[in-house]
Amino acid sequence: MEKNPSTVENAKEKLDHWLKQGITPVGGKLPSERELGELLGIKRMTLRQALLNLEAESRIFRKDRKGWFVTQPRFNYSPELSASFQRAALEQGREPSWGFIDKSRVSQFPQAAAPLLSAAASEELYCITGWGALEGHKVFYHETYINPQVAPGFIEQLESQSFTSVWEKSYNKDVIIKKLAFKPVRMSGDVSKFIGGSSGMPAILIEKHRADSHGNIVQIDIEYWRFEAVDLFINL
Repeated sequence: MEKNPSTVENAKEKLDHWLKQGITPVGGKLPSERELGELLGIKRMTLRQALLNLEAESRIFRKDRKGWFVTQPRFNYSPELSASFQRAALEQGREPSWGFIDKSRVSQFPQAAAPLLSAAASEELYCITGWGALEGHKVFYHETYINPQVAPGFIEQLESQSFTSVWEKSYNKDVIIKKLAFKPVRMSGDVSKFIGGSSGMPAILIEKHRADSHGNIVQIDIEYWRFEAVDLFINL
């Protein structure tokens, strides 16, 4: 029996053929759903389901209010290493960019940041938020917490230096990663908007605890990575 051309399976096959032909390059934007449906002869609702299926397979990804894009190669990430995102990306032949969203003192912070209070009592923490991108597509959002009693003036020194450089040059501390935690999550709208996603978008949460030579936790990073953008490796 001939397949019904309106089925999701058949629509997915047509989209798969489109992707394999390279009509839209890696990282490129697909035509709008209306245009794509007309080009491939697929009904709108059937096309949407086929696109969602390909998204679940990490073949394509969405940007809120910007449409569908062809997935880029995954970033190989070893979170236990101290190498910066920039350095790791350049070593993989990628084009990294990044930026800060906010740098401030906060009196309300997640429970995950509580270990920072063990080194010194404080009613506030520094909170630094930012993003990282590859080839112009934002792939992760981060929140970094630091105790201002341990590192007074830290946020004022971040303009042209990495976190590691600030610790070394300004506080004479060699900081190492002491703890890593991983969790699949659904991103809230407040977080996902910074990397072009929508509320409920699946992501990989990585929590890093960084310690000084005495074992004191001095920095906690909470990273949200787009699930289709990263492969995680731990070097033993």
